[in-house]
Amino acid sequence: MSLETRAAVLAIWTVVLVVILAIRISLGPTFDPLCTAILVLAISIRFACPCCCSAKSSPPLSVRDDYSHVPDVEPFEIEAPQEQKETSADTCLRNEPEELNEQLITSASVTSSNNRLLFLDNVKTFLTALVVIHHVTCAFGACGEGSWFLIIGQDGPVAFHRFGAILTTLNQSFFMPLFFFISAYFVPSSYAKKGGEGFRKSKKQRLWIPAMGESFLIVPACTAIANLVARGELPFYGPYPGVAWFIFWLLIFNWVYSTLVEAGNNNDKEQQPRREFPSTIQRLLWGIGVCGVLLLPFLVMLKGDFASMPISVGSFTCDFLMFYLGIQAKTHGWLETSLSSQLDIRPLSFACMVFAEALGIAVTTFFIDQHSWVGLMCVLLAGVFCLDMGLLVLLIFQQYMNFENRVTKFLARSAYGVYLLHPLVIVGVTALYAVIYNMISNDDPIIFRDKAGHDDLLVVGTGGEKYIPLGWTLVTIMSNLIVWPLAYGFTCLPYLKNIL
Repeated sequence: MSLETRAAVLAIWTVVLVVILAIRISLGPTFDPLCTAILVLAISIRFACPCCCSAKSSPPLSVRDDYSHVPDVEPFEIEAPQEQKETSADTCLRNEPEELNEQLITSASVTSSNNRLLFLDNVKTFLTALVVIHHVTCAFGACGEGSWFLIIGQDGPVAFHRFGAILTTLNQSFFMPLFFFISAYFVPSSYAKKGGEGFRKSKKQRLWIPAMGESFLIVPACTAIANLVARGELPFYGPYPGVAWFIFWLLIFNWVYSTLVEAGNNNDKEQQPRREFPSTIQRLLWGIGVCGVLLLPFLVMLKGDFASMPISVGSFTCDFLMFYLGIQAKTHGWLETSLSSQLDIRPLSFACMVFAEALGIAVTTFFIDQHSWVGLMCVLLAGVFCLDMGLLVLLIFQQYMNFENRVTKFLARSAYGVYLLHPLVIVGVTALYAVIYNMISNDDPIIFRDKAGHDDLLVVGTGGEKYIPLGWTLVTIMSNLIVWPLAYGFTCLPYLKNIL
């Protein structure tokens, strides 16, 4: 009966998605703000409405039993020598939120002495740094109009734009799906520990509140800075998720997971048979089929965003698949043993295969506008690259970065805040670069057009072509130097330390 009930619940979710997709496709991109508003409203009712958060919900005993061995450990706790007093920095590192504590804990052969997969901390730091670099590249014209709040260098050197196109395409192919995978990995133990009501309350604190802050504070501030620099005027107030699209969709996935678990039989304690780690053939089929072929119609029909999610290579169906695989990885213990030992090919051969996929994507970006079949090849290659590159990152970090020290603790503690704050920092630093450049250079000033593509809140500037690569380098360095300490500082504040 539990399987039939879960199938019915999944069917309902599928119907809801199909209906919203059909309306979005038929009405076009102009309907997407309404889709986004519906998404935010539904999530807010589910996770923030007192009547929903206080609803009676029994924790599934079978899931709770599966993870009853998970201990409570402070993952960033620093044991100072007896003769050394604890500093304020140590205190801040010790104040890790409960939600993150449970997310970084597991019992496995590759864990540390306090039962944590340390390499996942470092993977999150790496992916967050990639997000910052990716958006700086968008700010310098590599992603096209309408892709960022303030863009300069739209007419920059061809070589730089090709470099930017390759970098952003490769990033887009795997880094957000890998974020979904890692987030999903911690969902079963989180739900098992807290039960339905506690699970929703924790997601409200750790996900919904930051997402709303990003949408109603950070994004409007970014558009305000961009318009002040470009036009000398403030735009109308327009909240939008921005980079918080990931958090809102993560909440949707958590919602789906909780309804599926709650639809099961709480008295069923039978363990699922262990599923073997996906083979190379399976990953190729999933990459080509789910992340490639299934994604193609949405790339063609949606043309832009869907409920604030950017639709491109490595999105939508890829995110769905990677979240599902993250759940499976936790359920069947894939990350708790050596990934290299679970591969059915040699790790070096696998790395060469991933390099070949990346090279193929890089080559297709040069000709993607000339032939439609080249675009098809790029999407299919990116689909395979999504799974393989994500696995390669996990494999490398598990083998060589499964440790922590004061630097990695600082970076891991700051990563969530960096993700939320980096748009504001990047826009501010980019605007400062444009102002300083125009003050010291009169030959080719950066000039901003009145409107940028389809959205007059997004600003595009031309000029300064010769120094665009230098500007990108400077803004990348300065943005990282500012945003990581800034985010860490926010994690030390009394209320925010329990959220970030």
